[in-house]
Amino acid sequence: MKRVLKIKLELILRFLFIVLFLYAAISKLIDYRKFYNDLLNSPIFGYSFLARFVSIIIPMLEIGISGLLISGKYLKSGWYLVFLLMLIFSIYIGGILVFSDNLPCSCGGIISELSWRGHLLFNICLTLLSGLGIYLNSKNEYKILLRDDAGEAENLTG
Repeated sequence: MKRVLKIKLELILRFLFIVLFLYAAISKLIDYRKFYNDLLNSPIFGYSFLARFVSIIIPMLEIGISGLLISGKYLKSGWYLVFLLMLIFSIYIGGILVFSDNLPCSCGGIISELSWRGHLLFNICLTLLSGLGIYLNSKNEYKILLRDDAGEAENLTG
């Protein structure tokens, strides 16, 4: 893959996760009571304190990770956190499917319309895409090539 194509693909993936995480966080915050009650009914987060903690921390993480993906300085950390969060979500959904008959969905917005198996597949695909984002970002190393007036390439760290 050419360098410019890698940079553009990484930017597209970054934009995808920024929009996805902000959309999910805002949906959870808008309908906070539903999000909290779904977590409270979950076999994993069924305790009041834990459900309250998770219902606050997940939207904050999604917003914070979006901010890291926007920044140039902490972009690498952002990509690793995207991968970790998507992996945790996928393991949680897999655990719910395997070990529970009670299937409350605590997702926000349109994503909550997916079946649990569809949601697991969606999350696995996003986890793989976040791994691709890590790979592409490591190859780009935050550098953007610009041409100055003399036509010479100049590396800038972003």
